[in-house]
Amino acid sequence: MFFYLLLYVIHAQAVHATPAYYQPRSYGSDSLYSPFSNFLSYTFDTLQLPENFGTSNFSENTQTVLDHLGDPKQAIDNEGGFNRFVNRQIFPIDSEYTNESYQAAPNYFLHLLGGGMVYRKDLEWFHVHDYEYATSSAVVLAMTAEFLQEVLEKNTTTDDDEVADFIIFRPIGMLLFHNDAVANFVMDYLDPAIWPSLQVYDLSEERINNAGLHYIYRPTFFELGNAHLFLYTGLNNMLGLSHRLKGGDSFSWGIGKSTQRVDLNLDKQVKLKNSAGVFYDRNKSLLASLVLNDTGGNRFRFNWYPGNKSMLGKLGYFASQRDDGSFSTGVVYKIQLGIGFTVK
Repeated sequence: MFFYLLLYVIHAQAVHATPAYYQPRSYGSDSLYSPFSNFLSYTFDTLQLPENFGTSNFSENTQTVLDHLGDPKQAIDNEGGFNRFVNRQIFPIDSEYTNESYQAAPNYFLHLLGGGMVYRKDLEWFHVHDYEYATSSAVVLAMTAEFLQEVLEKNTTTDDDEVADFIIFRPIGMLLFHNDAVANFVMDYLDPAIWPSLQVYDLSEERINNAGLHYIYRPTFFELGNAHLFLYTGLNNMLGLSHRLKGGDSFSWGIGKSTQRVDLNLDKQVKLKNSAGVFYDRNKSLLASLVLNDTGGNRFRFNWYPGNKSMLGKLGYFASQRDDGSFSTGVVYKIQLGIGFTVK
């Protein structure tokens, strides 16, 4: 019932704007974009934290998420009731549990804003390619990715987490970004971009490696010479400057905090680490990035995206080192899922 209501409300709003979030590129991260690649990147994003999120108990976790979504009141009651739910997932209202309110931040920045942009980009792609059921396709893809992400997180998250993400924040984000006025406002004033990591299936560890999806904002109302404020959001959040270069190129840098793990022994407190990164993009399509102390215990992660000059130039490459000293590397071609391996 909820899903059909969401489709009905979204279908009631026609999309007329010229595509802005989907811009086909033959280079960089956008050269790998398709709705399917977007789907993979969003679904696997939290696998950056292998200590907490993964595919173990997938079948059992799927049923758990379905149970909680089927009876959201019970899921909320399991975690202390409605007030605790609002305090934890929406905004602080209970001074006794202020330590829980930090959990609401990803709901706004990842599921609402980030998820809304992911949906909008897919929607524009479907429209540009003249899909008969463009809106339905974008909605189904977005909500399927959201559901699967909740399943992959279930080993660590609270019972009411999927209620907030799946029923409240992702649909609101989609509704907002389906609206041309909202989507254009965000584009005009925040100049956003979606930058995925070059995720691979690691043959030696038999898991998804180098996952990650980050949302970039360079507010147009903040200028400092040839530079704009640079906001890098996701499981690693950084603040810095983005410097405009020739030919639509930009060099950006930031410092901030990356999520290392969720500590189950300390009431699911998030452990953070100082982080810094440098990025090079062309027309908002990421060409290369180097992040130190990245998410999930990575000492560094380097991603080099396709340049489309030769066969080797059409490939994307990544290399990283974890805190345990192991090195990982991999390669992708055409979609955001390649192959890699780890050496310990």
